[in-house]
Amino acid sequence: MNDPLPDHLGATAALAAWAAQVPSAWTDTAWRSAAQAFEDTVASMVAGAGDSGTAIARACAFRGPVPVIGRTDGADPASAALANGYAAHAVEMDENFLVGLGHLGCSVLPGLMSVAHEADLGGEAVLDALIVASEVMARIGLAMRRAHTDRGWHGTGTIGTLAAAAGCGRLLRLDALRMRDALTLAVSMAVGPKVQFGTPAKPLHAGLASQAGVLASRLAAHGLHGHAQALEGRHGFGALYAGVHAPDWTGIVPVTGEPLAIDVHGLAFKLWPACGATHRAIASTLTLRAQHGLTPDQVRRIVVRVSHGTLVNLRYTDPVDHKQAQFSMNYALALALERGALTLADFSTSALHDERVRALMPRIAMECDPAATEGNEDASDHLPHRVRIELTDGRVLEHETRHLKGSPRDPLSAAERQQKFDMCCSGQMPPALLETLRVALQAPAEIASLRTFMETFAFEVGSDDGQRFTQPPFPVPSPNAGRTEGVRSR
Repeated sequence: MNDPLPDHLGATAALAAWAAQVPSAWTDTAWRSAAQAFEDTVASMVAGAGDSGTAIARACAFRGPVPVIGRTDGADPASAALANGYAAHAVEMDENFLVGLGHLGCSVLPGLMSVAHEADLGGEAVLDALIVASEVMARIGLAMRRAHTDRGWHGTGTIGTLAAAAGCGRLLRLDALRMRDALTLAVSMAVGPKVQFGTPAKPLHAGLASQAGVLASRLAAHGLHGHAQALEGRHGFGALYAGVHAPDWTGIVPVTGEPLAIDVHGLAFKLWPACGATHRAIASTLTLRAQHGLTPDQVRRIVVRVSHGTLVNLRYTDPVDHKQAQFSMNYALALALERGALTLADFSTSALHDERVRALMPRIAMECDPAATEGNEDASDHLPHRVRIELTDGRVLEHETRHLKGSPRDPLSAAERQQKFDMCCSGQMPPALLETLRVALQAPAEIASLRTFMETFAFEVGSDDGQRFTQPPFPVPSPNAGRTEGVRSR
């Protein structure tokens, strides 16, 4: 790591200098996490290729050499990044990067792929750039704190844009000055209000972030620049995008010996296709269901105690389509209780009308944790969520979950990773291409050429609202089943 930069360098310049100059001597943990993020993002991209919104993004892409998933011809690098980024976020299976206040892979990796395809770079260079981007995203996320997203900004579209610019700049080998220019230009492209959650515009945030990474880095490489203090300056990103707390830029650059965020905090790889804000409650509900053999007719009421930010994210108590269902605690927990699992096949407009699931939804409610107020959660460690199930016989069951399933504290098993990959990809692309993709994703760092790798994206796919998915032929595990920690009944 670099030692602290001179005091005269502001946050924008200091972070840019680090991103441009830091050696790629990453830990084994960082390389592994980046490789898993690569695999996870591509699998999510395949799953989202047939989404109706992805089809629109594909149709609007300008023709060019970079492969766009689900289409046999390519697009220009920026358009390909937008369409591939949209696909990666379309079905809500991509990872959470809590410390970065958003989703890393979908906002960064499609842009990196476009730049690497154009320069004919390999997988190791892409993973290196992804690690750099993850630290940029984390450092800005820590500076902004949860106040940024609690106010209603979608970190994937705002901070993810800055991370994408740094990652693409890394691939272009921008020097410190040009990297600063890329960051400052990306500040002018950072977008993403949470009002779009539950609509087809929400995945667009990821696509726009990836596209912005390509554009900002290329513009900077050609000499375009903006204000040198675009992050920390008056009327800059921090001032305008802050919530109830002002950003703190003092720790914006890692110092020698300090571990990266991807090492310390890691990524949370999703097992269920819904907003990550539902996942701790899903885990608790599945645990109680398994431990007590619960059936829906036994349940009188479910109350979930959540953080302020969760209430901001999950705004649909009675969702009317599959996009709203992705942001509904009521739908997620009704599925968990009724079916014991949540799969991609459960998030279609037709599945949403299952009478048994809908009958449970009015019995589910959220309440705000008394300890939670706007902006008071740590960016790296959220408050736990507690599920309280009141039974018709008078018993009350409770379970608390602090760490997301799929995070370093509760990682996916090898079997769960394989099942997720199969759920995302099986039946969604030609078998021969799928097998080629599967082999390549076993060791992304060994991919010799992104041009060759991205040939697996060149297939034709239709579009729908989730009807293309079928229930998996394997039993979907209930995480934490059999654990008693956090369980209480009376």
